[in-house]
Amino acid sequence: MKRVLAVLAGLIVFLPGVCGAAGYVLVNYGIGGDIDEPSLGVELGGVFLSSLHPSGGALSFGLGVSVGDTDEDPPSAPATSAPLTNLRKYNDGNEYEITATFGAELIPALFAVGGIGYATQDTVTIGSSGADLYERDSDTDKNTTWMLGMRYVIEGLNIGLGFHTRRGIMAGVGIAF
Repeated sequence: MKRVLAVLAGLIVFLPGVCGAAGYVLVNYGIGGDIDEPSLGVELGGVFLSSLHPSGGALSFGLGVSVGDTDEDPPSAPATSAPLTNLRKYNDGNEYEITATFGAELIPALFAVGGIGYATQDTVTIGSSGADLYERDSDTDKNTTWMLGMRYVIEGLNIGLGFHTRRGIMAGVGIAF
């Protein structure tokens, strides 16, 4: 996974230069949403002039990763297939997401941005049999995510605000180069 992210980061940094575009790095912080816990993410991308834009303006494309602090520290329990009562599902570790964002310039330097992503979360189901706790099941929750927002991007500055289905209200600040 680290190798894939390193290759993607390299492409995002070098691709804007080859295409005559500007690059950006954005750090996002989110709170609320479906996970209702804080999250932190990084997005790398490029802004380029395009004939695909309706008025000949700029478009943007970025790839990002984020981590949501959702670990509930489930109790340690041995696995069993025996009948259990009081079943409870715990988040076992953080939620991880990879996302792609697309933007279009509305007025000079102000972009409408939308994105789609994929988030995973390990879970474990714990139940009781008498006074003892046992693990019934472990699984991975998989979620498709989306986000909408606005960004102001000029050379040296990139700030944004938006809504993400899993992360809630997201604020971002970064650099554009």
